[in-house]
Amino acid sequence: MKQLSELREIEMPVGKFIFVAIVAIMLAGSYFLAGQILVTNDAGNVQVKQAAATGTMSVRTQPGVYLRLFSDIHNYKISDTYDFNKEGTGINVRFNDSATANVYGSIKYRLPTSEDNILAIHTDFRSYEAVQDQLVRAVVEAVVIQTATMFSSEEIYSTRRSDFVDMINQQIKAGIFATKYSEVLRKDEDGNSFIQRAMDVRRNDQGQPYIAQESAFARYHVELIQLVLTDIDFDPKTDELIAKRKEAEQEKIVAKSKAERAKQDAVTAEAQGKANVALAEAEALVLKKTAVIAAEREKEVAIQEALKAEEVKKAIIARGQADAEAAKLKVAAGLTPLDKATIEKETKIEIAKALSAVKFPEHMIISGGGAGGGVNPFEAVGLKALYDLSNQMSGSADGAK
Repeated sequence: MKQLSELREIEMPVGKFIFVAIVAIMLAGSYFLAGQILVTNDAGNVQVKQAAATGTMSVRTQPGVYLRLFSDIHNYKISDTYDFNKEGTGINVRFNDSATANVYGSIKYRLPTSEDNILAIHTDFRSYEAVQDQLVRAVVEAVVIQTATMFSSEEIYSTRRSDFVDMINQQIKAGIFATKYSEVLRKDEDGNSFIQRAMDVRRNDQGQPYIAQESAFARYHVELIQLVLTDIDFDPKTDELIAKRKEAEQEKIVAKSKAERAKQDAVTAEAQGKANVALAEAEALVLKKTAVIAAEREKEVAIQEALKAEEVKKAIIARGQADAEAAKLKVAAGLTPLDKATIEKETKIEIAKALSAVKFPEHMIISGGGAGGGVNPFEAVGLKALYDLSNQMSGSADGAK
């Protein structure tokens, strides 16, 4: 009995293990069968279903749960990004001046959602990974490499980078442009001749480019949303040449700036000189006019004083003549010697008073006569006339005696 009990204790765990294993197999099978019976299409994806029995293909563009029934399901992202922005993923290009570079960036694109276009893509590429590699990457690389041949490295780092990006965009959408090669003899700023080689786009009469190879983006209706070039890494030799060109350009700009400054300084100095001359001329003219005005004023004052002196002279002469006539009449009437002496004394006193009252002009204008010589200044102010009058009076008195 004891051995039978021990045997049962050993058999019970084995039975439990088998039961658990069967349950696990059933659950796994159910999960597998569920995945083969039902399938979920996530938002932002399209699915291509190939029926298990018939091989018929259909497209599901709306998100949701669908019957799979052991069919093959292929998922495609409607919108995605192809990134060539990491080390080792850049696109190596050669420009028309033989410089090389690695171009880094990314492109965002959108697949078509119509059933015919999705089926065409699936038929040719069979998987989404193949679409990214054989369609998107292949087109972008071919276009970037081809476009680089139409530009020089100097144009890319200096003035025409935007043109480079724009031409890549156009060719991704439409296809590779047909090109033509040309050589033109030119001269640099120092007068040295050089041959400029260029690849240009061939265009029709309407200015539209000829398409040498249609783009897969156009063929499969893939939409280019955005292209971004984050860096163009030139080879070391080209980087060195670019650095030297930049240094030369900077020196040229500085030299030009200095020349312009010197030219402006010269213009400023010339203008300042003219201004100084004009100021000096104006100051000299002011001084001249001031002197003329002062001289004219002094002349006018002298003329007025001379006229005044002439009037004084006339008045003195008239008064003296009146006094002399009065004295003459008294003498003629028979004056005594005392009266005569008194009259002479009073006359001379009056003449002295008159002379003391004469105000001589500060300025006198004396002009020479014709044949008679110069004018006596005493005659000009009436002094001589007074003196002569006094003598006449004395002579008259003596005659009366």
